Amino acid sequence: MNAWKPSRRSLTKALGLGAAATFLPLLRPRSSRAASDIPTRVVLFWAGHGVPRQTYTFKSAGGGAPTATDFVFPQVREPFNTIKKDLIALSGLGMLSASVDKTAPANAHYDGETHSLAAINRANADTAGGPSIDQYIAKAINSPSPVTKVPSLSLALAVDGNVSATKVCTQASGQVVSLDVTPSAVYKRLFANFMPPSMTPPIMTGPSAAEVAAAQDKSVLDFVLNDFDAVKPKLSREQQTKLDAHQSAVRDLEKSLTLGGGPGGTFMPGAGCADPTSTVTAGTGNAYPGSGAMHQANITSMFRLVQSAFACDLTRVALLCLADPFSEAFGYQSGAYGTTDAHDLIHKTSYNNAGSLKDNPDAMATVAKWHQWEATQFVSLLDLLRKIPEVDGSSMLDHTVVLLCGQIGEHGHELDALPWVIGGGSAVGFSGGRFLQLDKQPHNNLFVSLAQAMGVQTNTFGNPAVCTGPLAGLRV
Repeated sequence: MNAWKPSRRSLTKALGLGAAATFLPLLRPRSSRAASDIPTRVVLFWAGHGVPRQTYTFKSAGGGAPTATDFVFPQVREPFNTIKKDLIALSGLGMLSASVDKTAPANAHYDGETHSLAAINRANADTAGGPSIDQYIAKAINSPSPVTKVPSLSLALAVDGNVSATKVCTQASGQVVSLDVTPSAVYKRLFANFMPPSMTPPIMTGPSAAEVAAAQDKSVLDFVLNDFDAVKPKLSREQQTKLDAHQSAVRDLEKSLTLGGGPGGTFMPGAGCADPTSTVTAGTGNAYPGSGAMHQANITSMFRLVQSAFACDLTRVALLCLADPFSEAFGYQSGAYGTTDAHDLIHKTSYNNAGSLKDNPDAMATVAKWHQWEATQFVSLLDLLRKIPEVDGSSMLDHTVVLLCGQIGEHGHELDALPWVIGGGSAVGFSGGRFLQLDKQPHNNLFVSLAQAMGVQTNTFGNPAVCTGPLAGLRV
């Protein structure tokens, strides 16, 4: 495969997060501005535990049975109601591929984890036998030649090096893709070797390579903001409003990833803050003081990096594996309700016979806060994407499909009735504000729809024995 080689024009377009060539096509004749010029992106927002089935009953606004357009998210995911117009709630989707897999999983979690994104028979007891959908799409859209610098981002929103879902992302059968956990490393991978026109390559007697790299990193944002100021006087009031949104995104990124201040030239998220993935001792988990705040800082940094990477068209595919919240985020105390830890709490609040706490209102309220926290993170990501306007007057969210998914459907490891939700993507047929009632449809079909929305010509994904094509009624 040929290497992606940016031109000067593509750099001023991409790394500008709003530089004139890309984010000001509103300066071009209106006839040349079309949605077809805007890339489609996809994000897999992977949050592992499903929700307790007894808490996940949809109703209409009036309290009756839900309809396709009259529905309310249940209290366990109440934050979704604030952005319901951008969401599609899926009901009746299942991992049918797991039910026909003859290779036994190493444990109940691997049963769902190996099938959640690959939807094909396992290569062995703990690894999928094919590519995960993010890697499948990334390879397809970057073949025969690359269209983006980075084919995909595979990120774990961790805080102490303990990466969950370590095998959920696979490039091929048995080939696991490592997840990036450090925002600074992701930033360097995305923005390495940027050289704006005002800079010249270093010479032997000049500054060190590290100094040049730091200057390059910092100059990305300085160069862009100068570009904004130069263009502004030429714009109408409406155009200046759109430009201001891009400029705010650039400044937010600069604040969340203060450049050049960390050990060894690493980037620090937030002025005066430490890199959340390098300052916590591995393995300390919830006992580490302030770990919840660090985890949240890490999540915010990763979200903004995805926003920036998409805005710069450095990649069009991202996988975000959300680690479990720290105790302070949802009010759990070790040993509460007779549980050994938060993982034990998850299983004991299942709807089935193993759910010994399913009728305990305090335990159920605690796990509801857990899932509300997850929903809040999802809403935050969509809000960031919504802030970036596109050339046709829509937003980046309209051109980005964000799938909330995970390894199980319910706290008891069940793989049917997956409580998955789609956000955004209205420009490619994923019209929001809908409750889609399905009849035991394989999640393979959903992945076919995602691939097709990304321009991949396919009618099957994963195990062809259960896949029947794109998910009926999803794209309108």
